[in-house]
Amino acid sequence: MNWIITYMLSTLFLLICIDNFNIPSVDAKQSKEWDVLIFTQHWPLTVCLQWKEVVPQHTCSLPTIKNTWTVHGIWPTKLGTKGPQFCNSSMHFNKTELEPIEKQLELYWTNIHNGSIYSLWKHEWKKHGTCAAVLPALGTERKYFGQGLEWINQYDMSNILSKSGIEPKNQSYTPQNIWDAVYKTLGKIPAVQCIVDPKTKDVYLFEIRICFDKNLTLTDCDGIKESAIPAIGIKTNCPLNKTIIYPSALPTFHEKPFYTISMPVFRQHSWLFEALRIIQFLQWFTF
Repeated sequence: MNWIITYMLSTLFLLICIDNFNIPSVDAKQSKEWDVLIFTQHWPLTVCLQWKEVVPQHTCSLPTIKNTWTVHGIWPTKLGTKGPQFCNSSMHFNKTELEPIEKQLELYWTNIHNGSIYSLWKHEWKKHGTCAAVLPALGTERKYFGQGLEWINQYDMSNILSKSGIEPKNQSYTPQNIWDAVYKTLGKIPAVQCIVDPKTKDVYLFEIRICFDKNLTLTDCDGIKESAIPAIGIKTNCPLNKTIIYPSALPTFHEKPFYTISMPVFRQHSWLFEALRIIQFLQWFTF
C-alpha cells in the first residue's frame, strides 16, 4: 500500500510541476500573447497564516510597516485564461539591477515566507516579468519592479479599504463590502480572493487584484479567469453567505490547514488530503 501511495503522490507532484512551470506549446508566439496586467496585493498576515499551516515550523517575515499590504506580483494575462509565463529564458535575473530600489522592495514586495528576498524577485521576474517586458515601460528588471512600487503606493489597499471604514480588526466584513470599497475608490472592477479554514469555516481576506491595460492604465478585471458571482456581478471566490475576517493578528492555529475556496474536499483519504494541501500551496506559490 505504501508504494502505491508514494507512486500516486509522486505522480501528482509531477503533474502539478508540469502545469505550473508551463512547458511551452508548439505555437510559442501565441503562448506569449497577453491582454492585461493583473496587479496583485496580498494581506501579509493571511499569507503567513497559510504558510504556517502548510508546516507549523515555518516562520514569516512580516513588513516592518504596520497594516501594509504587499505586492504578490504583476502578471501578464490572456483574458479567459492564465499566463503566459516564462516568456524569455535569455532574460536572466540580475539582482544588481535592483540595488537602487532594493530597500523599497524589501518593504513592499516582501518575501513573507522568510526565504531569500532575491529568490522571490527572481521567480517573479522569470515567470512574469519576462512576459511583461515586451512593453518598453516594463522592459527591464528596474522598470518592472519599479512599476510595482509605483502601483503599491498609488493603489495601496490599506488606504483604499480604510476610506470605506474597512480596517484590519476582529470585526468581519462581507465580500460585497470589500469589493464595493475597491470599486468605489477606483471605479474599476477588482477581484477579491479569500482562503477558508475547513475546520472552523472562518473565511480570511487573502488577495485583492486590479488590472491594467498595455498603456498601464487602470482597467476592469471583468475578463480575467477568476471566480465570479453572476447574479451580482462581482469577481470573488469568497462565499457570499459568510463574512470575511480581515485579521489584525495571527489567529490561533488549528490542526487542519487552510485552503483557497476552490480546493476539493478529500478528508476521507487523509494521505491524499495532505498531498493536495501541499500541492495547492505549490500552485499558489508558483503563480
